[in-house]
Amino acid sequence: MKVFDVVAVGSGTVDLIFRVPRLPGNDDKVVGKKIAELPGGMVANSACAMGKLGLKVTSLSTVGNDHHAQTIINDFLKNNVDVSFVQHKPGIEANMAVIFLDDSGEKALVYAPNNETETSMKVAYEAIACSKAVYMVPSQLNKFKTLAQHAKKEQTKVMVDIESHINNSQRYIREILLLSDVAIFNKEGFHISLQQEPTKEFLMKLVEDNCLDYIVVTCGGEGVVACNKKEYATHPGYRISVVDTTGAGDTFNGAFMYCYLNNMNLQDALTFASAAAAINISYTGPRGKLPTIDDVRRFIAQGINN
Repeated sequence: MKVFDVVAVGSGTVDLIFRVPRLPGNDDKVVGKKIAELPGGMVANSACAMGKLGLKVTSLSTVGNDHHAQTIINDFLKNNVDVSFVQHKPGIEANMAVIFLDDSGEKALVYAPNNETETSMKVAYEAIACSKAVYMVPSQLNKFKTLAQHAKKEQTKVMVDIESHINNSQRYIREILLLSDVAIFNKEGFHISLQQEPTKEFLMKLVEDNCLDYIVVTCGGEGVVACNKKEYATHPGYRISVVDTTGAGDTFNGAFMYCYLNNMNLQDALTFASAAAAINISYTGPRGKLPTIDDVRRFIAQGINN
């Protein structure tokens, strides 16, 4: 029985956020100010975005037994994310990220994952079996393949987020795409993985060759392009005052997942997800302002220039 709409596979982080006059370079020093210590994490952020939009989402992740663990759990609950499948392992430290924001709101980020890579397959299989879709980053290929193959057996859709930091994404991209139903890339991740520009013709070919429901490429301030088997669509993004771009892609992905599971047409889905991301980057932190459905609808109705 499909109890959940989505199981989000990936642990939360603790983000230390600093405001700096400019982003530092090699052998460089800038004087900044710590402005926040907040829960974050790519998949966890997307899970919270989905939960805030009303999807029934559960987290398949690991926490330790320190105060950071409770912070991560509390924020999941605050954003309507079920924690039944969060595994507690004493001695495990939280994933950490240090984020530098310049005056334009652009960021530089250093991510320090813990050494916890094992997930109980019994727990994972149970979570996937009772979910309509699984959302994950394929950074550990063998783990991804195992979970995605199980998802196929359980008739659970597979949605992946492919970014530039993923090891061997170019070498294994074919395997990843063949096991996926929805693939979302950022532009740099697309270039690294596929060595191509995301043209309409190439995207349509990827959908056809890999039997994808959707392929999406987010391009930062340039907007987003996407296609399915029948249509191609773009959205230029919203021109707003940016406070913090951290979590923009994660919010977009969570909102797109909402649209996908609610059978929204592609153009409307890009508009909705772009609006959700725009709302969030108007505030500080990866979950600075995760919008509700009504928030997104009001934002779109305002007719802010794209």
